[in-house]
Amino acid sequence: MRKLTIVLLLTLAAIAPSVSAKTDSQGRPMALHLVQKIYVEDMGTSPEAARFRLLLQDQLSENGFVVVARHEEADAILSGATSVSRSGFYGGPADISVTARLVSSAGDRLWSINMGGQINILNPVKSLKFTEPVEYRAQELAKKLRHAREQSAKTAGIKRH
Repeated sequence: MRKLTIVLLLTLAAIAPSVSAKTDSQGRPMALHLVQKIYVEDMGTSPEAARFRLLLQDQLSENGFVVVARHEEADAILSGATSVSRSGFYGGPADISVTARLVSSAGDRLWSINMGGQINILNPVKSLKFTEPVEYRAQELAKKLRHAREQSAKTAGIKRH
């Protein structure tokens, strides 16, 4: 019986550090500013949604996140849905709407957003180059998530570089 108790304690000691890594020192759910590694789930079933997911992974990496290949490796999981409407009668680029949610590995919602509608670019040079709404939405979502993480760190009194 004593050997079994020792084995159980050693097993718990080996498992405990990996379990506690997902919470802060007082056992509260993970805060957004602690998220570094993100797994991006499918964002729909259309070819545009698959393309959006790939572009989003690149944009998240460019905005300081580490994109991981398996959800078990992630601090948080980004999921959502995309819808693309074709350009109207007068042409112009298609519009893409995105609803996304970032959830900690423990299942706590950390952040969510709903983006859609007409894409207006006020910079004349950028507006002439703009032809790709899917890529634009991926850039926009990654930047908004980075900004939300920075605000979370600021609220917690942490300075990020």
